[in-house]
Amino acid sequence: MRAWIIPLLCLALGVWPTPAFVREQTTDNGPFLKRTDISNIVFLINDLTAPGLTNSSGNVIITPGSDPLGALQAALNTWNSVGTATVVFAPAGQTSKAAADTSRPDFINIITFADTPANRNQVHSAAGDAIALTTTFFSPANGAITDSDIIFNPTLNFSTTLQAGTFDIQSVATHELGHSLGADHSGLIGATMFYATGTGVNFTSTLSFDDIAFATEVYPQPGAASAFGSIFGTVKLSTGSPLVGGLVAAIDPSTGIAVGGVTQSDGAYTISKLPPGRYFVYVEPMDGPVEPDQFGNAGDRANVNFLTTIFGGAATPQATPVIAAGSVNADLTVPSGNPAINIEFAGVAPSGSGKRFVGGAVAMGSGQLLDVGFEGPGLDDPTISESTISFLGAPISIVKGSLVRSMAANNTPILGFTVQVAPNASSGLATALVRSSTAAAVYSGGIRLLGAPPTFSAAGVVDAASFAGGGVAPGEIISIFGTGLGPANGVGASLDPSTGRLSSTAATVSVTFNGVPAPLYFVRQDQINAQAPFEVAGQGAASVIVSYQGAPSQPVSIPVITAHPGVFQKPGASQGIIVNQDGSLSDTAHPAARGTVVTVYATGQGSIQPPLATGQLAPLGGPLSTAQQGVTATIGGQPAQVQFAGMAPNFAGLFQVNVQIPAAASPGPSVPLVLTVGGAGAQQNVTLAVR
Repeated sequence: MRAWIIPLLCLALGVWPTPAFVREQTTDNGPFLKRTDISNIVFLINDLTAPGLTNSSGNVIITPGSDPLGALQAALNTWNSVGTATVVFAPAGQTSKAAADTSRPDFINIITFADTPANRNQVHSAAGDAIALTTTFFSPANGAITDSDIIFNPTLNFSTTLQAGTFDIQSVATHELGHSLGADHSGLIGATMFYATGTGVNFTSTLSFDDIAFATEVYPQPGAASAFGSIFGTVKLSTGSPLVGGLVAAIDPSTGIAVGGVTQSDGAYTISKLPPGRYFVYVEPMDGPVEPDQFGNAGDRANVNFLTTIFGGAATPQATPVIAAGSVNADLTVPSGNPAINIEFAGVAPSGSGKRFVGGAVAMGSGQLLDVGFEGPGLDDPTISESTISFLGAPISIVKGSLVRSMAANNTPILGFTVQVAPNASSGLATALVRSSTAAAVYSGGIRLLGAPPTFSAAGVVDAASFAGGGVAPGEIISIFGTGLGPANGVGASLDPSTGRLSSTAATVSVTFNGVPAPLYFVRQDQINAQAPFEVAGQGAASVIVSYQGAPSQPVSIPVITAHPGVFQKPGASQGIIVNQDGSLSDTAHPAARGTVVTVYATGQGSIQPPLATGQLAPLGGPLSTAQQGVTATIGGQPAQVQFAGMAPNFAGLFQVNVQIPAAASPGPSVPLVLTVGGAGAQQNVTLAVR
C-alpha cells in the first residue's frame, strides 16, 4: 500500500533553469536570488513554539516530548557546517511575532508554527497543502533577499521523535532554510531540496551533495572553486531542436555524489561543483515524480515528450571523468516521444516484514536486505527483468529469483524485488535504472544510502572524565565510542532557546536511554558526549540506542548504578581540572596553597536534590543542587574537608566539589587527589600541584 507525500513548497517566484541544481530568480531571465547578510543571517522563532503546541481546533501541532527549538537550531547548524561555503546562520532568537509577512517585508526573518488566519491561508493557497512554506521578499533589481519567513502548516503534526504520522521538524526546517538562501527545488529525489518528504523519516535533514553544491556555488569560500570540476554540454532532440527543461544529473557510482540541474532554452547545461571522479550523466523528462509545477516558470516551458537518455547508452553507461578545476563536455541526443516506462513511486521495507511501502526518497543502510517496489506506467513490459534493473551510484544487487509483478489499486504496474546492499556501502545518493527493450527510466537520486548504522558496545560507554566503564549514573556526562556515530567533522552542543537546556539532537544524531532522549554535548563519527538522563534513576539497566541520519544502532544494555564519579583531567596529564581559590587554574606554575579551598570538576554524582531536569543548566542563584550521596576526598593521603558537592552553576551535568587542602598535606607538583561518592571512587591517577 502506498502512502503519498505532501509537498514542501517555497513561494512561487518565477524560476528558470540554472547551471547545476536550481536557483530561484526574480523573473524568467532576471537576477538570481541571493542573500547579502550571508555572514550573519538572523532567524527568530515564534515564542509559542514548544512541545504540546496545539492549533485552534485543539489538535496537536508539535508532539509532547519533542525538542522543536533544538531541532530548528540543528537545521541552522546544518547549513553552517558546509565547509566550502560562507553560510552563517546566527543562533536563533525568539519573537512574539506569529504570522509571516504576506504583503510587504518587515526585514525580520521568523519561523512559526502558530495557527493564525494568515499562516493558514498561506500554506493552503500553495499548490496543495504544504508541509511548510517559505515566503521570500527580494529586490527585483538585483535579487537581494530582504526578508524570509518560514511557516509550518498548523493543521499537520510535527515531532523530533519520528513518531508515526508526524513530519520531522529538523528535516522540514533544513529544506525551508535552503529556500531562504535562494535554492529552488531539486530534481534529485533524495536531496534535501526535493519538493516532498514523508512522515516518520529524517534522513533529508542531512544535506546531499546537490544541496552542498548549491551553497558552494552561490556563497563560496575563497579558493573553493579550484577543488571542483564541471560537466557541460547540449541536449538536443533527434530532430536537432534543443531540449528545453530536461532534468540532467551526474552521479559518481563510487561515491554516491550526485548533482542535478535543468537544461536551458538552448538545450545547454552545466553541472558544476563536482568533486574529482567519474560520473554517469543522463537526462530525463519532468514526468514524475519530479514534475514541471515544482520549478515555477521553468516547468511551464519544460518538454516532457522525450525518452530518458544516458550518456553512452542505458545498457553500457559511459563514465565521464572530472578533474579539479577542469571542465569536460558530454552532449546528448534524445529521441522524441511519450516515455514508454516511468518510475513514479518507490518504496522499501525490511525483507519479509510485510510493512507497507512509503513514498519519496527511500533509505537503504549498509548491509541491509530489503524489499523494493517500483510503481509506474510501462513497468509491466515483459522485457524488463532482474538483469535490466540496476542502481547507479551504489553497490546494490538484486537477489536472484525475487522479481514479482503486480498491479496497484489504480491499475498501475508494480515491480517488486529484493536487494542486498553491500556492507561497505558509503553514504550518498543512488539512481535506480530500469530498462526495457525499447526504453529506460530512472528514479533519479531516489535512494539515500545511509552507510553503516551506528555501532558501539557496552565497553564503549564510559564516564567522560575518567573513561571508566561498568555502568552509568543518573545525570552523568558520558562518552560513547564506536563507528558511524555521526558526521566526520565534530559538531558541538546547542541550547534550546526556549528552555535553556541542552538539545537532544545534533547533526541528525540522537541518543536514547530507555527511550528518553539524552542531551548532547558533542557528536562525531567515532565519539558522542552526552548526559545520561536523570530519568534512569532506580532502573537496573538502560537500553541505549544511537541514531544517525535516521539509522538506529542495535540497542546496547548498560547497567545503571547510583554513582560513577570521574574527575576531569588535562589531556595527556594526571593534573585534574581544578581551580584555585584565587580563580587561577591549578598547575605546576600555579600550585594551590595548603589551607585554601580548590574547586574540583567532575561528573557521575548520581541523583541530586533539589532535582534538575535532564539537560538543564544549574542555576547561578537560588537553592544549589547537591549530591544525595556522601562525598569524601583525600589529598596526599590526608582527609580533606568537602565544603560543597553539587552541580556547577551554568553547566549541565558538571559536578563541582569544593575541597580544602589539608595543612598536613605534603607539597609537590603531583599530589594525589582521591574523590568518592557514595563509596564509589573516581580514577586513582588524579593529581594537583600543592605548595
